[in-house]
Amino acid sequence: MTEFRIGLQNVTFGYMQNIVIENLSFSIDQGQFVAITGENGAAKTTAMKLLIGILKPWKGIRLWPRNLNASYVPQQISSIEQDFPSTVYEFIISGCWETLKWYERISKENMKRAEALIDKFELRNVAKQQIGKLSGGQKQLACVARAFMSNPAILFLDEPTTGMDEKMRHIFYETLKTMCPHVTVVIITHHINELNPYIDNIIHLERRKNSCLN
Repeated sequence: MTEFRIGLQNVTFGYMQNIVIENLSFSIDQGQFVAITGENGAAKTTAMKLLIGILKPWKGIRLWPRNLNASYVPQQISSIEQDFPSTVYEFIISGCWETLKWYERISKENMKRAEALIDKFELRNVAKQQIGKLSGGQKQLACVARAFMSNPAILFLDEPTTGMDEKMRHIFYETLKTMCPHVTVVIITHHINELNPYIDNIIHLERRKNSCLN
């Protein structure tokens, strides 16, 4: 794959008539592990959605190469009901469906990939359990593992460590770090001190004023 760079350039955005992001600029290079930080209300999720393309800037430019594949794990996605019928393995491997044509079946390669992700995220002992029965932290791990099944160039994670204890968070960070430089990872976090040893750059946002610290 040709090396790429994504980012926002002098972007302004708001809701109704209220500006929440003004003249925000930053860039992220291929293979980087980048954290978006800031206090509550600093529009971290909004900035991520602008970068992904879910939201459109009022002003400014979104830098995004054509045909770049990305996966997004939004905040609180792990709130899966207890009676959700899929096993952890079935849930994770379903992440490859969006890459398949309607007539294609799940390949042996995809099955091997799902098995490898189960091991990487230390979910082997719960792989045959219903995902709804897992702890919040384990559900988060399964959601992220599922996102990797589409083989994304970029993975966006909005506070993915909700429900994880400190030990689980460090295992999670280390696993993400091993995925780089093959995958660019952008994560919103409140645990910047413990995440700091693993990341390449920080994008720090402040309420009403946004700045990028590299």
